[in-house]
Amino acid sequence: MKTKAKIIFYLSIVIFVLSLSSVLFAQDTKGVQPPDGKSDQTTRVTEPDTKPEIVEKDDKIYISANLGYAMAQNTDNTISTSFGSTSGAIEYEAGFAGAAAVGFGFDHGRAEAEISYQRNEIDTISVSGQKNESWGDIRNLALLFNGYLELFKIENVVTPYLTAGMGVSMVEISGLNAKSGNAYTYGENHKDTVFAYQFGAGVGYMVSEKLTIDLKYRYFQTSDLTFGNTVASYGSHNFYLGVRYTF
Repeated sequence: MKTKAKIIFYLSIVIFVLSLSSVLFAQDTKGVQPPDGKSDQTTRVTEPDTKPEIVEKDDKIYISANLGYAMAQNTDNTISTSFGSTSGAIEYEAGFAGAAAVGFGFDHGRAEAEISYQRNEIDTISVSGQKNESWGDIRNLALLFNGYLELFKIENVVTPYLTAGMGVSMVEISGLNAKSGNAYTYGENHKDTVFAYQFGAGVGYMVSEKLTIDLKYRYFQTSDLTFGNTVASYGSHNFYLGVRYTF
C-alpha cells in the first residue's frame, strides 16, 4: 500500500470517530439548563398559559445507515511480465454494500463523513482474451466526505437531491483462483489504498420531523489499483435504501 494513502486513510478514521463522538456528546448535553435559569422557571409559574417558542436551527446534526445492491464493473487489468505486458479482465457477481454516516444539514443541502463497505464475488478471469472460471472476492472499505444539494421539496415531505464525495478506499482482492480445462491455478491476496470518489442522486421521504427514508443511486470509482505486477481499475454502480435520523 502507498504510504501517503495509508496516512490519509487512518486520519480519515480518526476524523470520522471524532465527528461521531461530537454528535453523541451534543445529544447527551441537550436540554441541560444553565444555572441562571430561575427567571425562566418563574415565568412559567406566573404565566402558565404561555408556551415556549420553538426556534428552528438551520444546521441539524444527523446520523444515517444504508444497505444496498452493488454491481461492480468489470476490472480491466494490465499485467507486466519479463516478456512485456498483456491485458486481462475480471468479471464480478452482484454483491452488497453498506454505509454509515454522520453529518449536518443546512439550507438546501447537507455535508457528512461516511464509512462504507462493499463485497463482490469473482465470476471469471480473462487473460489475453481467454476466459477462465474463477472464484474469490473483492472487498472495498472506503472513507469519504460527501456533499448533498437538495433541489426542492414536494409538500415538505419528499426531497430530491444530488450528491458527490471524495476520500480514500482500501481495496482487497482475495483468491483469484482460476480453472482452465482441468487445471487449477491458485492466486494470492492483494491490497491497495487509493483515492476514491462517488456521485449520484436520490430522494428523501420525511416520515416524521426526525426520521427520513432515503433511496439513492451512486457511482463509485477509485484511481488505478496496483496488485503486484498488475495495474487494475475499479468502479461500481450501487443502489441504496437507508434511514436518516436528525437530532
